[in-house]
Amino acid sequence: MSQENVEIVRRIIEAFEEGAERGDFEAAWETGAAAPEVEWVAFAELEQRSFTGRDGFVEFMRRWTEDFDGWSAQVERLVDAGTDCVVAFYRQTATGKGSGVPVEQDYAIVYELKEGQLV
Repeated sequence: MSQENVEIVRRIIEAFEEGAERGDFEAAWETGAAAPEVEWVAFAELEQRSFTGRDGFVEFMRRWTEDFDGWSAQVERLVDAGTDCVVAFYRQTATGKGSGVPVEQDYAIVYELKEGQLV
């Protein structure tokens, strides 16, 4: 089941990356691989809250990227992290809207799956 989970996450990420290029943060949901009640937990340095479902995720992404031009995030590696978890390592690049300063950030996201869907 672990490799299957990696492939589910890969499918979601690929759809997200393609959609994000157009500013369409809902594209990942077209895969059907995210549970309707999926919860996105923002890291503490950004915000102490979570976002639920498609609308919550889109709100989070819009807030996260609103101060950037040319924002993109590419997955660099996916790792099977055991029972129903996959870790994705990303590189994010963008340019500050107000400053014009290019920025880069490496980060990881832990994806949890239940019965083949992202939760």
